[in-house]
Parts: sequence; C-alpha cells; structure tokens
Amino acid sequence: MFVISRSHVLTVALATASAAFGCSGAKTPAGPSKTAPAQTTTGGGTAAPLPVTKGSPKVDASPAKPPGMVALRQELDRAMQTLGNARLPVHHLAYTVTHHEDETILAEYGVIDGATHREGRTIDVDLRVGTPAFDSHHASRHVAPVGSYVQALPFDGEDGLASRQVAWLATERAYKDAVERFVSLKNQRDVKVEDEDKSPDFSTEKPTQYIGDPAPSLGLDVAGWKKRLAAVSAKFKGKKAIQESHVSLQARRRTRWYISSEGSEVQFSDRSYRLMITASTQADDGMPLSRFRSFEAWTPEGLPTDAQIGGAITEIVDGLEALRRAPLAEPFTGPAILEGRAAGVFFHEVIGHRLEAHRLRSDSDGQTFGKKLGQPVMPAFLSLYDDPTLLKIGDTELNGHYFFDDEGVPARRASLVDQGVLKEFLLSRTPARGIVQSNGHGRRQEGRPLVARQGNLVLEASETVPVASLRARLIEEAKKQGRPYGLRFVDIQGGFTDTSRYGTQGFKVMPTVVYRVYADGRPDELIRGVDIVGTPLAMLMRIQAAGDDYDIFNGVCGAESGWVPVSATSPSLLVGQIETALKDKGNDKPPVLEAPAISTTVLEGGVR
Repeated sequence: MFVISRSHVLTVALATASAAFGCSGAKTPAGPSKTAPAQTTTGGGTAAPLPVTKGSPKVDASPAKPPGMVALRQELDRAMQTLGNARLPVHHLAYTVTHHEDETILAEYGVIDGATHREGRTIDVDLRVGTPAFDSHHASRHVAPVGSYVQALPFDGEDGLASRQVAWLATERAYKDAVERFVSLKNQRDVKVEDEDKSPDFSTEKPTQYIGDPAPSLGLDVAGWKKRLAAVSAKFKGKKAIQESHVSLQARRRTRWYISSEGSEVQFSDRSYRLMITASTQADDGMPLSRFRSFEAWTPEGLPTDAQIGGAITEIVDGLEALRRAPLAEPFTGPAILEGRAAGVFFHEVIGHRLEAHRLRSDSDGQTFGKKLGQPVMPAFLSLYDDPTLLKIGDTELNGHYFFDDEGVPARRASLVDQGVLKEFLLSRTPARGIVQSNGHGRRQEGRPLVARQGNLVLEASETVPVASLRARLIEEAKKQGRPYGLRFVDIQGGFTDTSRYGTQGFKVMPTVVYRVYADGRPDELIRGVDIVGTPLAMLMRIQAAGDDYDIFNGVCGAESGWVPVSATSPSLLVGQIETALKDKGNDKPPVLEAPAISTTVLEGGVR
C-alpha cells in the first residue's frame, strides 16, 4: 500500500487485517517526478530500453568490523553452542542491529510547529527451532503468528557487555516462544489437512561477508532549514480556501548489522531526505480535499531550492481551488488512461503485493497468482521486474534501492513477468511453490517480522505509441463502448490492496487529479471524489496500449513487515475498462468563520 505522511497530517493507517496493505509516496507518497520520453518509439512502436543506472557494493578496502558487531557475534555463537544442541534445536539464529538517527522539522504559516532529533539502536532476534524443512516459522492459520523480538540496544563500551545482556534475554524469550509454537505446529499436523505447498520453510543460502561504510552524518543545517521552512510555509497565508497546511523536512540515516549462525556478517547503511508539502480544504458539499508534493533526496544538496518549494505550494493551492469547483464524479465503468505515476501505483497494488511469495504459503490468502507460473497474466507487450540494485532511472533516484536485503542476501533483479507470462515471485528466505532460493527481497522495518517485499518495481513495454496519441485512442474506445467520456488519471496519492480470502481480494488506488475526456470534443473536465477499484486478473488483461513516456512514483509501502521505501516506474497506459467508486464525501459543512488570515478587519468588541 502507498500512503502520505509520517507527520500528523494525512496519514493513511495500515489496515488491521494482515493481508491489507497501504502504500504512499510516506506509505508517504512521493511527489511527481519529471516525466521524460525515455521509451522512444522507433519504426512502428518498438520501445528503446529505459535509461537505468545500476549500482553494486564497494569492493575496495572495507572499514574495520565494529566492536559492537564483534561482541554480538560472540553472544550469538555462545547461544548456538547451547540452543543448537538442545532437545528441540535451533537451526537458525540471526541478530539485526539498527542504528538510526532522525531529524524532523515541521512548519506552518510562517512558524516552526515542531522539531525533533532522535537517535537510538535496536536489536531484532530471528530464531528458528526445528529444521529448514519444517520449523517454528511454518505458516499456519491455526497457530498464532511469530512474534516480534526487538529490544532497545544501549550504546556501550568496547566490551559490548551491555548489548550482550540485551541480546541474551531477547534470545531466551525468542527461543521459548519458538519451542511453544513448534510443538503446536507439530501437534496440529496430525489433525489438519496437509499443506498444498510442500516447499521447505527456510532456504539455504551462501553466507555473506560484507562490511560497508557506516552511514555518514546527516549534514543538515538545522537552524538554516528552520528559517527556510518557516519562510516558505508562510506562502499559505492569505489562502482563503486552505484549512490546513504543513511543510516538513524529514532526514534519516541508518546503519544496520546483520549477523547469522550460518556465518553471515553484513554492515550496510542508507541516508535519505524527504521534504513534504501538504494542504487540505473542503468542497461546498462537505467533501474533504487534499494535495501533497514531496521531494526525495539522498543528500542535503539534493533537496529542492526555495523557488522550487514555492512553485510546488502555488501548484497545490491552485489545484485545490480547482478541485473545490470541480463537479463530483459518478460511478463509472469504461476506458481510461493511467498516466505514469498512477500506472506505477496501479501495478504496485494490483500485482506487486500478490507476487510477494510468503503470501502463497498462507491458506488464508487469496493466492491470485499462486498457480499461474508459466501462464499469461497481462498482455504480451508488457514485462515487469523488480530490481533493488537500480540507483536511478533517468535523473531520478529510486527509493527502493539496496544492495543487501534484511536477511543478508545480495539483492538481485527478479524478472516477474516476461512478455506477459508470469516467471517468478518476490522471495525472501521463505520458499514458495517449489522455488527454494531467495532473490534478495526479504525486507522489514525494525521491530517487525521479515517477509518478501517490493523494492524498485518497473513496468516496461516492448511496443509503445506516442503518448499524445493515447488520448485519441481513449476517445475512440469510449465511442466504441457507447460511453460519453473516458477518464484520464493524472496524479495519485497512494493506494491499498487486500489479498485475504476473508476480504474483498480487491484493490483501491486513490487519485487526486482526474479528468473526463469527452467523446464529443468538449474540453477535458476536472472531477473529484473518485477511486479506482477492482480485482486484478481481469483488469490486467484489459490494458490495450502503452505510451512512449515513463514516470516514477517514489514512496513508502506498509505491510506485515512495516514501512519500507519503494518505487514504481511505468509508462502511461490505456486500459479498455476500469471501474471507479465514489470517495466518502463527509457530512460536515465548510467552516462558517473565515480563516484568521482573511478576517483582518476587526471592530470594537471583536465583531466584524
């Protein structure tokens, strides 16, 4: 699921059902990247490759192994000497240490509304009792799921004794819970039907040894940014229609250690910056309306200038004014254009989550694509892959980049769909459907259970048409279907999906800018209050054409393993038939009083 902000404004909550996910561009939606004609057509529509930049880990002299990692290696080995030989033995034990530092600044209407600095360390303990073929992590709806074993970790001295003490107690708790779950799993095998998927519970992987550089300092001029954010947030003053607005800056650096009983020792790091602008208003009929824009960067120097921020604020205000005047949408079934960002989120929700392989081990999951390996799942001119090693597409840095996943496995490209045919799933070290090796997609937020997740999802088209011609084809398709108009989805705030058998097994993509494109030649008309809804199989096969453009949605996605950074890249798409539903309109009337920035004339006694 894609979402909006980690701040207190416009946050989309993760659904309580384990199979419902939300994503945003923070599951914060990222702002629109610049659209560039990268897949230029040649001789009748053959598309050129996307301009991708791949990366690889540094192979030159590595820094020394941190003393804390050495201490925790000693503690892990000590634990395995006993637990690995217990009556119910541990076959896998891993410690993941996350050292994080966060800086957040929030401004509104010319003042700083909040500023926080946080730094700390945590340790996650992953422990498996049994054997790789059948262990305490075995998926079962009849036994409580594996818990989280995360603890705050002190910044201790060279001997690491304080950290070892925390790791010891967390390991003890994880072992006792794993034994209890393993025994329950063995008992229920005697009274429940056999699993359809006979894959082992844990894959065997080559141990990884890599000590990368720790994350550099944030290098953020906090005082300077407070002044800048206060100044740019003042641009919302005097905007009569705006009810709430915020400009925020979030900076984070993270260094992780991964140590396992198999011998893996990995240190990797990342640093990220997100500047977010959000604003909201209300239509006369009570419908809440919001717009956002975010800028993503890997360095402070990559953050936007004041002029760029001011331009984005003007765009948001003008967009909200237009939405307030726009007519309310009607439920619709018919043809539509999904422009690049909207198409990227569409694929993230419609197919991406359903290809995360751990879901195929759960008999409570719908397993939409579980038995479709080797079968067509979308038109033959489309291919889909996920490659965390991509640094950029064009000039845009990708949120979902990493070299090692959170199980210490080197990331690699997963060719999910090739020329319309399903070829692969996204895999952690939990095998599925007979595929027993990870492709480096095991990911999590600290403190959450680890599962397979998307990274950089990319949709490519082998045949494209000039993007400008998609509109003409949309009108032609609307006439063919007897529709007065088709829809054009320009921008999007996120979406979510439900893969559970007990739910809808559907998806919802939440656009913010949608136009009616009339078949009779009238000008395009902005509308409001519409969501894209549906189920995946039919929708995917209704894609008729791809444009020769591409666009990128950078954001954060939330699911069972927490919030992880992701990206989705796609050309614009013409879909023969989509279904839309109306958003919740709300019942509250707009404010009776004008905003204080507008009510400047005050008479004696406070009466205007």
